[in-house]
Amino acid sequence: MKRVILILVDGLRPDVAEAELAAGRLPNLARLTTTGSRTRAVTAFPSSTTVAYLPFLTGELPGRCNVPSIRWLDRAAYAGRWWHDRDAVRSYCGWQAGHVDRDMASDVRTIFEDIPESLALFSMITRGLTPERDPIQGARKFWGTVSHYTKWYQPGDDRVAERLLQSADEPWRFVFAQFPAVDGYTHCTDPAAESVCRALAGVDRTIGQLTARLAQHGALDDTLILMVSDHGASRMDHHFDLAPWFRAQGVTTLAHPVLWTRNPRVAVMVAGNASAAIYLNPGVPRTHRLTWDALRQPATFGTGHDLIGALLETPAIALMAAENGEGGLRVASRAGEADLSARDGVLEYTPRSGDPLALGGALTAPDEDFLARSIEGPFPDAAGSLIDQFASPRAGDLVIAAAEGWDFRDRWEMPEHKSGHGSLIAPHMLVPAWCNRPLPDRPLRTVDLYPIMREWLG
Repeated sequence: MKRVILILVDGLRPDVAEAELAAGRLPNLARLTTTGSRTRAVTAFPSSTTVAYLPFLTGELPGRCNVPSIRWLDRAAYAGRWWHDRDAVRSYCGWQAGHVDRDMASDVRTIFEDIPESLALFSMITRGLTPERDPIQGARKFWGTVSHYTKWYQPGDDRVAERLLQSADEPWRFVFAQFPAVDGYTHCTDPAAESVCRALAGVDRTIGQLTARLAQHGALDDTLILMVSDHGASRMDHHFDLAPWFRAQGVTTLAHPVLWTRNPRVAVMVAGNASAAIYLNPGVPRTHRLTWDALRQPATFGTGHDLIGALLETPAIALMAAENGEGGLRVASRAGEADLSARDGVLEYTPRSGDPLALGGALTAPDEDFLARSIEGPFPDAAGSLIDQFASPRAGDLVIAAAEGWDFRDRWEMPEHKSGHGSLIAPHMLVPAWCNRPLPDRPLRTVDLYPIMREWLG
């Protein structure tokens, strides 16, 4: 029986994994990948847990799934009644975490739906699973809550490891196992902290035990094993809390966790916490987005000032994007503005006053060429990621990505994040893609692993 085991080490940076491997502290992963692959892939935007699982489990990017972020507002449904319309304002960081399955576009299918012999361990995305195929969901919720406040993340990894090893003795064709501790310790400390490396070493020991069990059953040669992550991370030395910033400009602002704001002029939905979606005039239902030029008008925010221009000048902002009114996007940074559009898999990037995506100038090419041009740069696959983001009707009027060292929450960031993710910058977007079989020798996105897994399973 052909099988796939997808091991996701949440929040693992590729350079951290590579350094630990080179130091000899990941002997089982070294052995597993000797004749396979140790490469890097580009994750989805926002580079945040939950939405960044979608490429692995659906073969689609978040915008295509209509789950554009871990926090969003449905501008067409939200009418300003904070309790009555609460289902139109989403946060997967709290009690609404279980809504992601029904929030996904109805024509998007999970691998769990297509392969009945699937098992998920610690997954936030469970569409298509039965309780027996999602056996430790209760443990995920319990340890997720306890770990968040105690900063003790290892019990979650231990529970996943125990059930993953058991799965080697069972006839599952697809197993998805998420190890949460690396991400938890990263947020509390540093992406390469001792606690992070210790948790990664624990995953390595589990992989050694897993491959030994598979070998005992004669199943190792028929098993594709992938070790991946959903996002990277970087130190957060500065907090630029967007919601208080807007309020300080005189703009009534709606933001989590306080959602009973009367007549807000703007809604701020932060993810990661290094990305944010901005919605103008929430409470006035509409289906269209405001354009970049409209957002730059002082009257839009009712302050008499160009707030978008003011934001662009802050060191916390790496990139901004909004629709340009011509069927594409306007992308901006302190380096200038450019237009970006897509048609039939071909992207067109046209600098207007600068090169915010650092692509080296104008480019019209298939999206794979944009990936290849950008994967070693400061914003890997940013063009394709932004096009996908605005494919979701739920995406904001304005999308903002933080600069390295910054995030967009302060007061309500409990506990405070010493490191974080969510942005389009390389430390957040690049992830390890290690496998016991060779992977294609070309730049990869995490979504590219989905057809590889399905092909292995026939």
